[in-house]
Parts: sequence; structure tokens; C-alpha cells
Amino acid sequence: MKTIEQLAVRVGALSWVSAELFAVQGRWAESMTSSAAVEHLATHSRHHGWHAQLWADALPDSPALNARRHVGAPTAGWARAFDIVAATTADAGTDSYRLSVLYRGFLPRLVALMADLTSDLGDPGDAAIARIAAIVDLDVVADFRGGVHILATTLGDDEAVKVAASSTKSLDQAFRT
Repeated sequence: MKTIEQLAVRVGALSWVSAELFAVQGRWAESMTSSAAVEHLATHSRHHGWHAQLWADALPDSPALNARRHVGAPTAGWARAFDIVAATTADAGTDSYRLSVLYRGFLPRLVALMADLTSDLGDPGDAAIARIAAIVDLDVVADFRGGVHILATTLGDDEAVKVAASSTKSLDQAFRT
């Protein structure tokens, strides 16, 4: 059985991740070379912004809890991975790199993070959070499918494949910290 504070930590983590993805994808959408990638990232960014707000509004709270203080990185690895993305230079900012970071690095982990939350839901008081999780999951999975398709079209040469592999390697290392 989970406590209200444990639930607040999980929901707060999802709000934080969604807000970070909103910012990253919005920033990257402005400089992608593929028009399909621009449109996809801009739409996906808006989805994450909405998800961040849904999670923030769903934070379980009590007068003693102050749930908003639980909005933060799920782990140090998540924070480190976003720090790596923020520190990325424009030279490494190719479509292949960015799409790999999102669809091979962050999104599979976000799906796992949401699955961890939903596996613990079951109390009648969790119904609102379960509904939000179902809505967000549908969006994330649909956006993930579209993003993977766009990523596949960017991997047309050996250099793009090498850049994509490099991006996921650095994120994998960050998430392990």
C-alpha cells in the first residue's frame, strides 16, 4: 500500500518530466530540418505541456503534505539526462540526434515511469489519477509511434546512424547515475 506522500512523489515526477519534455521539444521544433519533424515536435511539445499541467493538478495533497514540493526529477539520472540535452551544442543538434534522444532515450523511460505509477493505483481514491494516466498514456504512445517513424526516415546514412547511437549511449549512461 502506498502513502499519499509516495503517490505525490510519483505524480510530481511525471509532472516534472512532462514539463521538461515540453520545453525541450518546443525548443527543438524551431530548428529541425524536416517539416514533418517540426510539426510532430511542436504538437508533441504541446501535449507534454498539457500533461505537465494535468499531473500538477492531480497531485494528491493534504494540509501537512505540501505536495507541490514533490514536483521534481524522478531520479538523479533523469536530471542528468536533461542536463546533457541542455548542454548539447548546435553541432550535435541534428534531426537524427534529437529524435533519437526523444524516441530511443526519453519516451520509453517515460512509458515505464507511467507504468510504475499505474501498477500501484487501485484504491477508490486513485480513480482521478488513473484516468489521467490513461489519457496521457494514449497521447504518449501515439506520439511515440509517430516519432519513431520520423526517426526511421532520418537514418538514411551511416553518419546519421552513428549520431543516433551516440545520443542514446550518453543518455543510457546518464540514467544509470
